[in-house]
Amino acid sequence: MLFKDIKGNIAAKKQLLYSVKNNRIGHAQLFSGNIGCAKLEIALAYARYINCNKKADEDSCGKCSSCIKYNTLSHPDLHLIFPVSKTRGRKTAVSDDFVSLWRDFVLNNPYGSINDWLEKINQEKNKGAQGKIYKDEVVLIQKKTTLKNFESQYRIFLIWMPETMNVEGSNKLLKLLEEPPSGTVFLLVSENPDQLLPTILSRIQKTEVKNFNIEDVCQFFQNKNVSREKIKHLCNLTDYNLGRIIQIIKEDIEAIDFLDFFSKWMRLIYKLDVKNIFIWVNSISETGRQNQQLFLSYSIKMIRECIIFNFADKKLLKINKKELDFIENFS
Repeated sequence: MLFKDIKGNIAAKKQLLYSVKNNRIGHAQLFSGNIGCAKLEIALAYARYINCNKKADEDSCGKCSSCIKYNTLSHPDLHLIFPVSKTRGRKTAVSDDFVSLWRDFVLNNPYGSINDWLEKINQEKNKGAQGKIYKDEVVLIQKKTTLKNFESQYRIFLIWMPETMNVEGSNKLLKLLEEPPSGTVFLLVSENPDQLLPTILSRIQKTEVKNFNIEDVCQFFQNKNVSREKIKHLCNLTDYNLGRIIQIIKEDIEAIDFLDFFSKWMRLIYKLDVKNIFIWVNSISETGRQNQQLFLSYSIKMIRECIIFNFADKKLLKINKKELDFIENFS
């Protein structure tokens, strides 16, 4: 992943490039943003740039031995940490046990969600298990920091979804951040940074990654034979979640218009019409699992917009005229 391939977030990318070129690399950094934005992609591009052997002013060279290894996320000085789940009979679980699967997951869609990842690793018998970064993971990180770097000046620990770490693991990580090992950089990639320990937040540099806009998403699909109208429709349904949009297009899911479903649902709830609510539930269940997930995302967006409508100018809303008419009438 190169900076030039990442759409949007120009200011954030310039600041990261500046920090490396001026030898101001923070030993602990946080990349935060909403689900489906480029936070993981930017963190990986930054890690690549730090260890690139022939870095240019604006990006990694993409050709040196370090960059070639980053193409497959297999650089020996790049340590990948992410939530895992304990299967039956397993007392411990660390990222190294699942790292091949995670590399494949990220290289196919770097905007995927933690739920997408857990679906990939959880077997049917373990379906629904929660993903966590366990204490054993941080113990392993501590051991790795006592070893010499393999070949690069910096050894990088990229921690995806650090908010899933329990308190004991978080406290162990805090000690590492308080006394950082030489030549080591921690990059934390989070959707909910407010769930991290305040003491951890106070010790890391922060980069906020913004959502994609419609032009960013259109550029992403410009050579993939996807119409602008379809992209606008999917952006509206997913609240600009590029990971979900990629999944919908890749799996050729027919994304339906949810306004009728949503408006009927709201009116039935308002009337407390239990009989017809059951009928409505049966109708939405027939649309398939992916569309049910989309409907939940769409509903959250619409409820949020209804709240905003009562406090802000309607011009701020990212909705179409039909949806605006519904909100005006329903409010």
